[in-house]
Amino acid sequence: MFTKHYKNILLANNIVPNSNNEETTALKLVAQKEKFILEDAVKALLYNKRITAVDSKYSLNQFIHEVNSLTQQYYFMYIQISQFESFLRTYINHKMNKVYGNKWHQNIIMQDLREFKSETLLQLDKPSKALNSISFGTLELIYLNGSRFGKVFQSELHKNKILTKANKPKYHNKELVKTLFSIVRNARNDICHHRRIGESIKSNPKYTKKKMSRSDVMKALHDLKLLLGYDEQFDVKSVVFKY
Repeated sequence: MFTKHYKNILLANNIVPNSNNEETTALKLVAQKEKFILEDAVKALLYNKRITAVDSKYSLNQFIHEVNSLTQQYYFMYIQISQFESFLRTYINHKMNKVYGNKWHQNIIMQDLREFKSETLLQLDKPSKALNSISFGTLELIYLNGSRFGKVFQSELHKNKILTKANKPKYHNKELVKTLFSIVRNARNDICHHRRIGESIKSNPKYTKKKMSRSDVMKALHDLKLLLGYDEQFDVKSVVFKY
Protein backbone atom coordinates (compact mmCIF):
# COMPACT_ATOMS: atom_id res chain seq x y z
CA MET A 1 0.00 0.00 0.00
CA PHE A 2 2.81 2.41 0.91
CA THR A 3 4.63 1.68 -2.36
CA LYS A 4 1.46 2.46 -4.31
CA HIS A 5 1.03 5.75 -2.43
CA TYR A 6 4.66 6.56 -2.99
CA LYS A 7 4.40 6.04 -6.74
CA ASN A 8 1.10 7.87 -7.06
CA ILE A 9 2.01 10.87 -4.93
CA LEU A 10 5.75 11.32 -5.41
CA LEU A 11 6.69 9.92 -8.81
CA ALA A 12 3.53 11.22 -10.51
CA ASN A 13 4.61 14.73 -9.47
CA ASN A 14 8.25 14.38 -10.51
CA ILE A 15 9.61 14.11 -6.98
CA VAL A 16 12.51 11.74 -7.55
CA PRO A 17 14.88 10.19 -4.96
CA ASN A 18 18.50 10.16 -6.08
CA SER A 19 19.61 7.04 -4.21
CA ASN A 20 18.41 3.89 -2.49
CA ASN A 21 18.71 5.66 0.87
CA GLU A 22 16.49 8.49 -0.34
CA GLU A 23 13.97 5.99 -1.67
CA THR A 24 13.90 4.24 1.72
CA THR A 25 13.40 7.63 3.41
CA ALA A 26 10.58 8.46 1.01
CA LEU A 27 8.81 5.18 1.75
CA LYS A 28 9.16 5.78 5.50
CA LEU A 29 7.75 9.28 5.03
CA VAL A 30 4.69 7.90 3.25
CA ALA A 31 4.28 5.27 5.98
CA GLN A 32 4.29 7.88 8.75
CA LYS A 33 2.42 10.82 7.21
CA GLU A 34 -1.27 10.99 6.40
CA LYS A 35 -2.06 10.96 2.70
CA PHE A 36 -3.74 14.38 2.78
CA ILE A 37 -0.53 15.98 4.11
CA LEU A 38 1.55 14.34 1.38
CA GLU A 39 -0.85 15.41 -1.35
CA ASP A 40 -1.15 18.96 -0.01
CA ALA A 41 2.65 19.13 0.18
CA VAL A 42 2.84 18.27 -3.52
CA LYS A 43 0.47 21.14 -4.30
CA ALA A 44 2.46 23.48 -2.07
CA LEU A 45 5.67 22.46 -3.85
CA LEU A 46 4.22 23.01 -7.30
CA TYR A 47 2.82 26.44 -6.43
CA ASN A 48 5.79 27.65 -4.40
CA LYS A 49 7.43 30.29 -6.61
CA ARG A 50 10.63 30.21 -4.57
CA ILE A 51 11.28 26.56 -5.38
CA THR A 52 12.52 25.73 -8.86
CA ALA A 53 12.52 22.29 -10.40
CA VAL A 54 15.69 20.94 -12.03
CA ASP A 55 14.86 19.35 -15.38
CA SER A 56 11.21 19.38 -14.27
CA LYS A 57 12.08 17.34 -11.19
CA TYR A 58 11.95 18.15 -7.46
CA SER A 59 14.34 16.77 -4.88
CA LEU A 60 13.16 14.69 -1.96
CA ASN A 61 14.50 17.32 0.47
CA GLN A 62 12.35 20.00 -1.18
CA PHE A 63 9.29 17.79 -0.77
CA ILE A 64 10.15 16.95 2.85
CA HIS A 65 10.46 20.68 3.60
CA GLU A 66 6.88 21.22 2.35
CA VAL A 67 5.63 18.18 4.31
CA ASN A 68 7.18 19.56 7.50
CA SER A 69 5.64 22.98 6.93
CA LEU A 70 2.17 21.52 6.34
CA THR A 71 2.44 19.16 9.30
CA GLN A 72 3.11 22.16 11.53
CA GLN A 73 0.13 24.04 10.08
CA TYR A 74 -2.28 21.14 10.63
CA TYR A 75 -0.94 20.39 14.08
CA PHE A 76 -1.13 24.06 15.09
CA MET A 77 -4.74 24.18 13.88
CA TYR A 78 -5.49 21.05 15.92
CA ILE A 79 -3.98 22.67 19.05
CA GLN A 80 -6.01 25.86 18.57
CA ILE A 81 -9.28 23.97 18.06
CA SER A 82 -8.50 21.78 21.09
CA GLN A 83 -7.87 24.85 23.24
CA PHE A 84 -11.17 26.35 22.14
CA GLU A 85 -12.98 23.07 22.80
CA SER A 86 -11.58 22.95 26.33
CA PHE A 87 -12.76 26.52 26.89
CA LEU A 88 -16.20 25.70 25.47
CA ARG A 89 -16.74 22.85 27.94
CA THR A 90 -15.93 25.15 30.87
CA TYR A 91 -17.93 28.03 29.38
CA ILE A 92 -21.09 25.94 28.87
CA ASN A 93 -20.90 24.48 32.36
CA HIS A 94 -20.47 27.93 33.94
CA LYS A 95 -23.42 29.46 32.06
CA MET A 96 -25.71 26.46 32.59
CA ASN A 97 -24.89 26.39 36.31
CA LYS A 98 -26.02 30.00 36.65
CA VAL A 99 -29.42 29.32 35.06
CA TYR A 100 -30.21 25.69 35.95
CA GLY A 101 -28.05 24.88 38.99
CA ASN A 102 -25.07 22.58 39.51
CA LYS A 103 -27.02 19.41 38.58
CA TRP A 104 -28.20 20.69 35.21
CA HIS A 105 -26.93 17.57 33.42
CA GLN A 106 -29.72 15.65 35.20
CA ASN A 107 -32.39 18.24 34.37
CA ILE A 108 -35.33 17.49 32.07
CA ILE A 109 -34.10 20.29 29.80
CA MET A 110 -31.33 17.94 28.61
CA GLN A 111 -33.64 15.13 27.53
CA ASP A 112 -33.55 16.11 23.85
CA LEU A 113 -30.00 14.71 23.73
CA ARG A 114 -29.54 10.95 23.74
CA GLU A 115 -26.31 11.00 25.76
CA PHE A 116 -28.02 12.82 28.63
CA LYS A 117 -30.62 10.08 28.90
CA SER A 118 -27.98 7.44 29.64
CA GLU A 119 -27.60 6.13 33.18
CA THR A 120 -23.86 6.66 32.96
CA LEU A 121 -24.18 10.43 32.61
CA LEU A 122 -27.13 10.73 34.97
CA GLN A 123 -25.15 9.09 37.77
CA LEU A 124 -22.26 11.55 37.53
CA ASP A 125 -22.19 13.95 40.49
CA LYS A 126 -20.93 16.95 38.48
CA PRO A 127 -22.05 18.25 35.07
CA SER A 128 -18.41 19.03 34.24
CA LYS A 129 -17.76 15.29 34.23
CA ALA A 130 -20.67 14.79 31.84
CA LEU A 131 -19.31 17.48 29.53
CA ASN A 132 -15.89 15.86 29.49
CA SER A 133 -17.36 12.56 28.30
CA ILE A 134 -19.32 13.78 25.27
CA SER A 135 -18.27 14.61 21.72
CA PHE A 136 -17.74 18.07 20.27
CA GLY A 137 -20.90 17.55 18.21
CA THR A 138 -23.02 17.02 21.32
CA LEU A 139 -21.32 19.97 22.97
CA GLU A 140 -22.46 22.05 20.01
CA LEU A 141 -26.03 20.76 20.40
CA ILE A 142 -26.11 21.77 24.07
CA TYR A 143 -25.15 25.27 23.05
CA LEU A 144 -27.43 25.68 20.03
CA ASN A 145 -30.50 23.49 20.41
CA GLY A 146 -33.90 24.32 21.82
CA SER A 147 -34.62 27.01 24.38
CA ARG A 148 -31.18 26.69 25.99
CA PHE A 149 -29.56 29.02 23.47
CA GLY A 150 -32.20 31.71 23.96
CA LYS A 151 -32.31 31.39 27.73
CA VAL A 152 -28.63 30.86 28.53
CA PHE A 153 -26.24 31.80 25.75
CA GLN A 154 -27.77 34.25 23.30
CA SER A 155 -27.52 37.30 25.55
CA GLU A 156 -23.86 36.47 26.28
CA LEU A 157 -22.78 36.72 22.64
CA HIS A 158 -20.40 39.60 21.95
CA LYS A 159 -22.18 40.47 18.70
CA ASN A 160 -20.72 43.96 18.49
CA LYS A 161 -17.18 42.55 18.33
CA ILE A 162 -17.70 41.62 14.66
CA LEU A 163 -19.47 44.17 12.48
CA THR A 164 -20.34 44.40 8.79
CA LYS A 165 -19.25 47.32 6.61
CA ALA A 166 -22.59 48.89 7.49
CA ASN A 167 -21.62 48.77 11.19
CA LYS A 168 -24.20 46.11 12.04
CA PRO A 169 -23.53 42.83 13.87
CA LYS A 170 -22.39 40.25 11.33
CA TYR A 171 -23.64 37.29 13.40
CA HIS A 172 -27.07 38.49 14.38
CA ASN A 173 -28.90 35.15 14.68
CA LYS A 174 -28.40 31.57 15.78
CA GLU A 175 -28.14 30.12 12.27
CA LEU A 176 -25.09 32.26 11.50
CA VAL A 177 -23.42 31.13 14.71
CA LYS A 178 -24.38 27.55 13.88
CA THR A 179 -22.53 27.85 10.55
CA LEU A 180 -19.34 28.78 12.39
CA PHE A 181 -19.70 25.79 14.70
CA SER A 182 -20.29 23.48 11.71
CA ILE A 183 -17.10 24.60 9.98
CA VAL A 184 -15.00 24.16 13.12
CA ARG A 185 -16.60 20.79 13.94
CA ASN A 186 -16.00 19.36 10.48
CA ALA A 187 -12.40 20.52 10.49
CA ARG A 188 -11.88 19.16 14.00
CA ASN A 189 -13.29 15.77 13.08
CA ASP A 190 -11.18 15.56 9.94
CA ILE A 191 -7.99 16.37 11.84
CA CYS A 192 -8.74 14.10 14.81
CA HIS A 193 -9.72 11.17 12.60
CA HIS A 194 -6.94 11.72 10.05
CA ARG A 195 -9.12 12.67 7.12
CA ARG A 196 -8.53 15.44 4.64
CA ILE A 197 -10.02 18.73 5.82
CA GLY A 198 -13.17 19.14 3.77
CA GLU A 199 -13.64 15.42 3.03
CA SER A 200 -16.79 15.11 5.12
CA ILE A 201 -17.76 18.67 4.20
CA LYS A 202 -17.84 17.76 0.50
CA SER A 203 -20.91 15.60 1.13
CA ASN A 204 -22.73 18.75 2.21
CA PRO A 205 -23.51 21.00 -0.81
CA LYS A 206 -23.52 24.05 1.44
CA TYR A 207 -19.82 23.61 2.19
CA THR A 208 -18.85 22.26 -1.23
CA LYS A 209 -19.96 25.56 -2.69
CA LYS A 210 -17.75 27.40 -0.24
CA LYS A 211 -14.65 25.30 -1.11
CA MET A 212 -13.53 25.52 2.49
CA SER A 213 -9.80 25.89 3.13
CA ARG A 214 -7.60 25.99 6.23
CA SER A 215 -7.89 29.78 6.25
CA ASP A 216 -11.70 29.44 6.26
CA VAL A 217 -11.46 27.21 9.32
CA MET A 218 -9.18 29.62 11.14
CA LYS A 219 -11.47 32.55 10.29
CA ALA A 220 -14.52 30.67 11.62
CA LEU A 221 -12.63 29.70 14.78
CA HIS A 222 -11.45 33.29 15.27
CA ASP A 223 -15.00 34.64 14.94
CA LEU A 224 -16.38 32.06 17.38
CA LYS A 225 -13.74 33.03 19.92
CA LEU A 226 -14.64 36.70 19.65
CA LEU A 227 -18.38 36.00 19.94
CA LEU A 228 -17.94 33.90 23.07
CA GLY A 229 -15.39 36.18 24.73
CA TYR A 230 -12.50 33.74 24.51
CA ASP A 231 -9.15 35.15 25.71
CA GLU A 232 -6.22 33.99 23.54
CA GLN A 233 -3.41 35.45 25.65
CA PHE A 234 -2.39 32.10 27.14
CA ASP A 235 -2.72 30.10 23.91
CA VAL A 236 0.08 28.34 22.12
CA LYS A 237 1.24 30.81 19.48
CA SER A 238 3.32 28.51 17.26
CA VAL A 239 4.77 25.02 16.99
CA VAL A 240 8.10 23.82 15.62
CA PHE A 241 8.88 20.23 14.62
CA LYS A 242 12.44 18.94 14.45
CA TYR A 243 13.43 15.68 12.82
